[in-house]
Amino acid sequence: MKLNMRQEKWFISNLDNSQRKVMTRKIDENIVVKGVAGSGKTNLALLRALQAMDYGTYAIAVFTVALRRMVAYGMEIFGLDKERIAYEWEWKHCGFAKTGLVYYNTKHPDYIYLVNGMDILCLKRISSREKDKESIIYGLHFDDYISSELYSIYGRRTSWFVKTTDVYDFNINNEEEFVYIPSGIIYTPKEPSIDYIIVDEAQDFSVSDIKGEFQSMANKSLSLFGDSAQQMNSRGSSIETIAQSMGFNVYPLEFNYRMPISIAKVAQQITDKDVDLIGCNKKDGGGTDYPNYPKPIIAKYRSREEELEAIYNRIQTEDLDDVAILVPEESDVMEVNDFLKQKGMNTQVHYRTGKIVPFHTINTLDFSNNDLPCILTYYAAKGSEFDNVFVPFADNTNTLISRNSFYVACTRSSRSLYISYSGQVTRFLARVNENYITRLDFTKNK
Repeated sequence: MKLNMRQEKWFISNLDNSQRKVMTRKIDENIVVKGVAGSGKTNLALLRALQAMDYGTYAIAVFTVALRRMVAYGMEIFGLDKERIAYEWEWKHCGFAKTGLVYYNTKHPDYIYLVNGMDILCLKRISSREKDKESIIYGLHFDDYISSELYSIYGRRTSWFVKTTDVYDFNINNEEEFVYIPSGIIYTPKEPSIDYIIVDEAQDFSVSDIKGEFQSMANKSLSLFGDSAQQMNSRGSSIETIAQSMGFNVYPLEFNYRMPISIAKVAQQITDKDVDLIGCNKKDGGGTDYPNYPKPIIAKYRSREEELEAIYNRIQTEDLDDVAILVPEESDVMEVNDFLKQKGMNTQVHYRTGKIVPFHTINTLDFSNNDLPCILTYYAAKGSEFDNVFVPFADNTNTLISRNSFYVACTRSSRSLYISYSGQVTRFLARVNENYITRLDFTKNK
């Protein structure tokens, strides 16, 4: 099988000793795996699921919807069922989302359709009383606020469906009768118990969540992967606390394969956790310090618009691909996206249009596409990896951004890191050695 650049990142061709210790654990053993950014945690989580597939039912849980989409892409590459994954809210309230577009029949609203390429799944609504008699049922959820008409017909997670071969055949060209629901999601509820549950980024879940939502459901074993330095949910627990509370054996991963040493030296001075990103560096055999790899750039501009203009110009002039632009908040995602759209640059994004009802969720992420820049919040970027990472708006004015989240943003890069600001630079860079960076000041240019 010939793999593209991003697909190759999902495969570990040769396990190191610490990774091998994880993969030689019996699949029925409860384990905690801890490792720094770029140590291969998500890869090993997928390999653990691959092992579990031969012995029973399995599922993967993650904390964010963006990470769910990225890991599902990896699951498909590994030959796993990419629908056996849920992010935190889905896990608690729905189950496993099905892949495809949802339509409903305006003349016969008891019928909905899930369209995935050439495959069409026709579903018929049943009563709550009938659903207990069916072996396979489906639910309908809306990932957005919907019209009062749709809400009155289906409610939210209150309509249940079964597969049917009834006569109301789907016709995508009949737009009056068959209407697309952009926010519609068909899901299958979780089983009462699942043999093997694998949790990635476990540090963003609380100990009580891990015990109540995962351990109580895991029929045979629970595998937890995480890194305390990347904890971004204030209600989460450190991976060390989780391991101690659960009484699970801990298997530390020893090496960083993502960040070049040139970036690792800066990232290590951003975090306040006891991590070693330099001594454990194995990227390209360890020869990844400057000048083999560029130093991270920290640049000052006169305005946010000038920051974005510089990003656009660098992407264009250097013909960069596999690019991420990581920002503090969803309003920043919209600002960057609007700017690049006006420049004629297509993008991949994930954001909500606001916090007050009604708002809409925009999600065009396609982790198989290296050509279009991904614009994400620090939070949504968790678990991802890109060759070239831009971190604009790194000012000291946003008190909602934590040190851990800024660290996460700066550790997504596997080649180049470009940080910019237009006010006072973030305090999280205060300890960075000037010899490790290239500092630029464009405020003096006319």
